Amino acid sequence: MGTEKNMEAYGEFVDKLKNELNTFLTSPKEDWKEISFKNVNGLAGEELRRLVSLQTRRDFGAFFTDSLLAKKVLNKLDPTFDRNSIIYDPACGAGNLLISVTDYLQELNIDFDEEKNLLGSDLHNEFIKAAKLRLKTNSLLKSSLHTPAIFSNVTKKKYSIAKKNGLLQNSFYKKATHIIVNPPFNQIVPNEKLSWSNGKVSAAALFIDKIIQHSNPGVSIIAILPDVLRSGSRYEKWRAMVDKECIIENILLLGQFDKYADVDVYAVRLRKRQEKSIGIIKLPETKHNNNITTLADLFEICVGPVVDNRDLKKGPSLPYLVSRGLQGWLLQKGIKLKRRHQGKNFTSPFVVVKRTSRMGDSQRAVATIINTPTPTFVDNHLIVLKPKSGTLKDCKKALQILKEKKTDEWLNSKIRCRHLTVKVVAEIPVYK
Repeated sequence: MGTEKNMEAYGEFVDKLKNELNTFLTSPKEDWKEISFKNVNGLAGEELRRLVSLQTRRDFGAFFTDSLLAKKVLNKLDPTFDRNSIIYDPACGAGNLLISVTDYLQELNIDFDEEKNLLGSDLHNEFIKAAKLRLKTNSLLKSSLHTPAIFSNVTKKKYSIAKKNGLLQNSFYKKATHIIVNPPFNQIVPNEKLSWSNGKVSAAALFIDKIIQHSNPGVSIIAILPDVLRSGSRYEKWRAMVDKECIIENILLLGQFDKYADVDVYAVRLRKRQEKSIGIIKLPETKHNNNITTLADLFEICVGPVVDNRDLKKGPSLPYLVSRGLQGWLLQKGIKLKRRHQGKNFTSPFVVVKRTSRMGDSQRAVATIINTPTPTFVDNHLIVLKPKSGTLKDCKKALQILKEKKTDEWLNSKIRCRHLTVKVVAEIPVYK
């Protein structure tokens, strides 16, 4: 099914925008402003959720940037614009980021030609129509006058927002001095071989790859991205690619995207290098001080090997440890559940950490000491810390470290996606 068919229900909101815009001269000024302010600030996302099914939104990664989030990103990352800047959003949706950019420029008193220097593209025709109408509405809202001349001038604006694929080369890329984007977060299969990944990848990661490929050296890039790209182990090669191609000027950790999209995000300001870097510059959050002892120095660390819904129940029958119902911060001497498995088991003592974890949890790395008389199979929703010393003393030390508030703070700065990784647990500092 084509993209237009999937999103055609959004046309109801487009018609509403058109009708409200046309009542500019006939409605009481304050009434028109109240309704139009909602059309520009938040209603686009609300209508998307009302009119388009959740599955369709997930399939296309269609989740609009909240205006308050966009404003925060611009204020904190502080991009350098001037009247000649050409600003392009290659996945503009209904125009939320572009609207926020025009507001930001007005606050800076920059005389900016929106028709000439504001560029946007999207795959969905209804989004393109909505973006143009909302930009016109926002322009009228910012005007101090309420006259036919102002209305005529604004409604005749021809914004450069077109149906283009932001994952492909297009004329807007070569024009842009600045790119601002909140790309889709859904998982997709790329059409070509990537140097940094195989199989399905985050569309957001692929968008940044293509933005870097297609844009000019020196272009400034501001992106709102899922935190897994910053902290997930499977995107290490992607981060290395970004480091090589761009100067990382600023990073802003943002937390949950919004109450409807349960994913933590961050924003980054990049500048594409004039020349490719010979070495790799690491993100600030991934720097490691070799003088600090970490859990990896004291423990062998891995994910529990058992994938219950996939692995055959063959082999020896042993106690089977799962995350559900496991109490944290205790020493557990018995396991009731049993399972057959042909893979690796663990002899006590050892520590397990629940993998499900995210910023906002009161404790990020909830751990339990296992000290049973028989070997144990461990589910893949747990991370296993096997002490190199083989001692219960080191297990108790790990529990103390993992329960520390400063460990929670360290993890919050390091990883905000919803699962802890072996790599990040291995790098947890051992505080003395």
